[in-house]
Amino acid sequence: MDIQMPGINGIEATKVIKKILPESKIIFLTAYNQFDYAHEAIKLGVLDFILKPATDERFIEVIKKTIEALKSEKEQKLFKEEMASKLGQISKYLEHEFLTSLINGDIEEAQGKEYLDFNGINFCWGMGVVIGTKADISAVPSMLRLQMLRKRFIEKIESRLNMMVVHKYSIILKDYIYLLVLGESQNELLQLQQKIREIINEVSCAFAEDYQFYADFGIGDACNKLDCLWKSFWTAKGNCNKRQPIKDSISEQNLKALVKSLNDQDEINFSRYIEAVFEDISLGSETIEHLRIKLYEQFILIRDWISDKIFDSKIQTFELFNQVMKINNQNEAKHLLRDFCHQYMNEISNQKTDKSSIVLDQLIVYINMHYKENLTLDQLSAVCYLSPSYISKVFKKHLNTNFIDYLSSVRIKVAKRLMKNPALSMKEISAEIGYIDANYFTRVFKKYEGVTPSEYRNKFYVYGGK
Repeated sequence: MDIQMPGINGIEATKVIKKILPESKIIFLTAYNQFDYAHEAIKLGVLDFILKPATDERFIEVIKKTIEALKSEKEQKLFKEEMASKLGQISKYLEHEFLTSLINGDIEEAQGKEYLDFNGINFCWGMGVVIGTKADISAVPSMLRLQMLRKRFIEKIESRLNMMVVHKYSIILKDYIYLLVLGESQNELLQLQQKIREIINEVSCAFAEDYQFYADFGIGDACNKLDCLWKSFWTAKGNCNKRQPIKDSISEQNLKALVKSLNDQDEINFSRYIEAVFEDISLGSETIEHLRIKLYEQFILIRDWISDKIFDSKIQTFELFNQVMKINNQNEAKHLLRDFCHQYMNEISNQKTDKSSIVLDQLIVYINMHYKENLTLDQLSAVCYLSPSYISKVFKKHLNTNFIDYLSSVRIKVAKRLMKNPALSMKEISAEIGYIDANYFTRVFKKYEGVTPSEYRNKFYVYGGK
């Protein structure tokens, strides 16, 4: 940018450009080196000055400096985004564990306050709210849809509570929604109770009318000790049941009894409840397509409910789906249900003592096959049906490292192999192993190998070595 130009001068033009493109880098090329111009330009964020007449070397020096500044800012931005993403994931896991521990009474006062302090919350008072949920099975025949309705239900309530409650946490555990509400004083929480009742009643009426989804709730006492809040939740759940007992439908009771027989290795009850569950599936299934859908939904529910007992299942979801789609009649459907449940019963029976080592083997295979993807702990959690926090502990226990470092080591190993091919550029290698940004790949590679990828390639594959 020159200073003296037709129309507006360089200073005024810079002001406009900086408003439109605040991250742009501007260099002044001018014969005017007065202090006033320089002072005002510096305030506007001008990167550098080139005074006329200037040598080619000076031009190159300033351009290189500008490029480095842009690269540095880009890397810092990517790093901040990556850290923000990781922090968001960690916060989600910690929140889930914090609330679960609080509800079960498995948390110490100091431990709970440490978590809240980390989130900038000074705990004073809290109370538990428990909401029991059910749906008309004729209107909501799928348990998967019921889970979605529960999530939408609590989202509606929380959106209303946002206007009056600063800090709250929620979690869905089976048929119940648990809501922790925090406040500055006992009086504040007591005043909130009536408003919470009104909100839940209003949302409940709307969901009952629109989706045949029904809810009952209870509110516990306000408490000023974190390690005693489980009593508030216990009271709330008790009040919930007293208001309107919520019972499982007969089909749910049969399915849960079947899962229990698998866990207990109870062949007698297993045969009994296989018949009962299949009768529930076939009831109302007028077409083979409808029967297939209901059967597959039951398979998914059984898998989810029994996942805490199975750490290395050979039953793959996509294979199961393909088998379900091939059945042609009720007899084949019943045999598939029995075979599926027998496989789980056998896997539970044969499960090794050290389940975590089995989990690790499964995760390592998955990572080696999917390292190109943007893998996360949540994705691994879906693979082995274990919590992200448990998976982290497995890596630490057996490999003395965390998931991110292990994934990086796999990618670096593949990158070294790809470097043997001189036709591949570093950018292509970076993309091939899952790094979109080649600069980020360079930083990761140097962190583990002590040299940049180019230096490594020149040392080992150009001049002969490995």
